[in-house]
Amino acid sequence: MAKFEFPNNPGTKRENPFEDAQGENPYSDGTSQPAESIKGNIFEGPSDSADRSYTPGDYEAILVPNPKGALGLAIAGLVLSSCGVIGASLAIFGSGIWISPLFFVLPLQFAALAVAVPALIIASRDLRAIKAGAMTDAGRGKSRVAYWMAAWAAMLGSAPVVIYFGILITQFLSS
Repeated sequence: MAKFEFPNNPGTKRENPFEDAQGENPYSDGTSQPAESIKGNIFEGPSDSADRSYTPGDYEAILVPNPKGALGLAIAGLVLSSCGVIGASLAIFGSGIWISPLFFVLPLQFAALAVAVPALIIASRDLRAIKAGAMTDAGRGKSRVAYWMAAWAAMLGSAPVVIYFGILITQFLSS
């Protein structure tokens, strides 16, 4: 019986399930051609097709980018996080107290993060798809602007949150 054997791999020494003791396929209906009668490469295409290079449009759908959504989310996140930072700064410098003004600005910062992080994800996926050729190049500029605006919004939104919890932890440890 024929065996599947690969060099230096003892785990692949097993019998061929498609050959019986006489070397014939027990599952065939007897109408198949023997492997020796097939000439040439069985995987090559029709002979009338000309050789041409691969283009993504032949087999895949090219997506048209729509960076308006990511750009809108990035702008909203940047506005929310900027308002939160300005509000916290005014409250802290106006009252001289650290904890309570930051506490009242935290919901605004969490809202900014909830808007900026999805914008960052959407814009980065669009840029990767454009780079890979799955999207047209039409929205590259807006996607790049949305990416950077969302990154700044996420940083501005997370800064007061980190400061607030840092202050809370240091006051808890010092008491």
